[in-house]
Amino acid sequence: MVIFRPTSSLAAKMGLKIAATPLRSETRLGDWYAKDIRLGTRHMVLCVNELSRLAVVMDGAPYASIPERFPAAVRQLLEATVPSTKEIELELAAMQTISIAKTSSRSVLGSMNEYELMLGYMRDFEPNTGSMNLLNLSLKLSDSPTSTVTEFSPKLAAIRLLSARTK
Repeated sequence: MVIFRPTSSLAAKMGLKIAATPLRSETRLGDWYAKDIRLGTRHMVLCVNELSRLAVVMDGAPYASIPERFPAAVRQLLEATVPSTKEIELELAAMQTISIAKTSSRSVLGSMNEYELMLGYMRDFEPNTGSMNLLNLSLKLSDSPTSTVTEFSPKLAAIRLLSARTK
């Protein structure tokens, strides 16, 4: 089971009323947070992993189907970043059940705000950002240096967390 934590504005667009939960994800990467963002005229959802700060950018609409589309977006990013297929399959198998709960980490929300700013800067200063596919946007964010994880980037933190599963 994975806990998916949308912001209140995203939950409203998804047509959900959410509550706090003491549960934690059973996945190696842990809980995922999500927020609705705009890049120019494009409506998107930014999902950020709590433990690694790995970022997945998805199309916003249709908002009600975000939980169903989310694992496929994570798969696509993990296949582009993690060297082991076995680790990816184990993580995705643990994500088959999605529980939705309120956000609970201000630190992750802060990281999401930083990523949203980065996407805005990319849009303003990199000419092809608006037409960039969502996987490329996710990869750019996941390669960005961050002080919130011990590794240089969220991608390296995710690889470490997933590798710790297999011994």
